[in-house]
Amino acid sequence: MHSGFYTIASGILTQQNELDTIANNLANLQTPGYRASRLVTGAFEAEVQKRIDANGQQVLGDGVAYPISVVQGEVACMNSGLLEPTGRELDFALNGDAYFNIQGQDGTTYLTRNGQFTVDDQGYLTLPNIGRVLGKNGPLQVGQDGITIDELGNVYNKQGQQVGALQLTRPADNTTMTKMGNGMFTAPQGAVNADNYQVVQFTLEKSNVDMNQEMSNFIAAQRAFQSCSSALQIIDGIDRKAVAQIGAVQ
Repeated sequence: MHSGFYTIASGILTQQNELDTIANNLANLQTPGYRASRLVTGAFEAEVQKRIDANGQQVLGDGVAYPISVVQGEVACMNSGLLEPTGRELDFALNGDAYFNIQGQDGTTYLTRNGQFTVDDQGYLTLPNIGRVLGKNGPLQVGQDGITIDELGNVYNKQGQQVGALQLTRPADNTTMTKMGNGMFTAPQGAVNADNYQVVQFTLEKSNVDMNQEMSNFIAAQRAFQSCSSALQIIDGIDRKAVAQIGAVQ
């Protein structure tokens, strides 16, 4: 098979992934606390063409490294979004490096900057469709009568009595978080109590998605995808002509 097929096919797949990533960013433009994703790509390494087993390394094929682009993963842009006053009592935003902790319905503890909370029928502070907000002593039960919160995350009822405190953490030093869906993260290598933050009530942190940047990236990825498709058609045409000429000679 013509080596150009490998190069162009990898380009098409890479640009398709790029378009999917951008589309997901745009879909979450209005999701509070959402962090935009960026695709990480790299070159196909010759080492990948070797199989390692009990008998050592064995070269697969002819060992020729084609200039192939591969997707290595996604990274989240961790810059903060703008804070927007909402006037809603159960909207909270964070200044600093802290994250809200949510006990997911699957038992996983998620970290998020989305503070658009509600109260469930049992009086627990909840992030809709995700789970209950964690306080320092477990899920935070605040009742149905309304709450206030101070800059440190201490929660009070309307009578001024403290009913709990938000559990606010950050990833441990020199570790990374894993991005999940809906603006959620996990900290597989552990999280520690945050110490540099300010809780702001009646406010939400907007997503950090830059509409102009995403649209520019979308146009560039779409043009690259179209270029790869056109190149694939050209190479296919060249191969067809070559086959036809060989057949005519025979």
